[in-house]
Amino acid sequence: AESGPGERPLAPGLPVGGFTSSRQCQECHPAIYREWEADEHATAWTGENFLTYTEQYRQVECLSCHAPKPMLEVGIMKEPQVREEQRGEGVSCLSCHLKGGKAHGTLGSHSVCSGTPEPDLKTSQACFHCHSTHNLFKEYLASGQYKQGLQCQDCHMKSVERPVAVGGPARKTRSHLMHGGGHDVETLKKVLTLELAAAGAELKVTVANIGAAHGVPGEINNRVIRLEVSIFAPRADAQDPKTNADYDEVEAYEYLFRAPPRKARNIIPSTQLLPGQPKVLTFPLPPKSSKVVAKLQYKLEPFILHDNAV
Repeated sequence: AESGPGERPLAPGLPVGGFTSSRQCQECHPAIYREWEADEHATAWTGENFLTYTEQYRQVECLSCHAPKPMLEVGIMKEPQVREEQRGEGVSCLSCHLKGGKAHGTLGSHSVCSGTPEPDLKTSQACFHCHSTHNLFKEYLASGQYKQGLQCQDCHMKSVERPVAVGGPARKTRSHLMHGGGHDVETLKKVLTLELAAAGAELKVTVANIGAAHGVPGEINNRVIRLEVSIFAPRADAQDPKTNADYDEVEAYEYLFRAPPRKARNIIPSTQLLPGQPKVLTFPLPPKSSKVVAKLQYKLEPFILHDNAV
């Protein structure tokens, strides 16, 4: 709990044997617990994608980030270590907040579960522990957003105003539902731009990462952005050239933006869009072509059908 100075303790007492599960946090922090339950951090160990890509946990180098020991005890900027107990909770409340048997927060409190304030939990350093593995943190440190002081939390943990714990005062804090990014259509619209320009017999398509402080698509190579370009010409028997039905597709092109697999990073080049980076692609415009349709489709998994992509 994170009540202010002088307030009564908000937790009835430390659990016998100390904190061992995120379930022990929900009595005092029900809103935060519900958000964490709905977040992918909670299913980091049990999610179908993780089971598939790790071949049922056989890719052992992936395990430490998906069920890490408490970060504050291992070291906030250190390599994560896989824990032995409660792995099914994935990246749990205790993964980020437990230290010395107490649950530490950004402010600390007078409640019995909380200890010394940990201001680093407000910074991107708290994310380094697990998200440095796939080059994400390296990309962030090279971004303009980092130079401006933007933290990971500014984009991935929405600002909310509410009591952090039952019985506490309403205050500005952050949501623990951290989907954002590729899980959120509105975020994607702020991150990517798509521009078309025709010059003679050439079509120029520019896709740019204007909003993300890391490569897009981010981090893991199963995420894909697919650019689809279709070029049309009027049908000879067209009745109304303003309708799509009166055009024939004469050319189609595709380009994929994707991070390489970690083990092949030095072999397969990345086609990610780095922060602030535009990618300019050119395609020939056939004679008589008069209509172009371009789409950017975001896929959290490459096997998602095109029609079901964002």
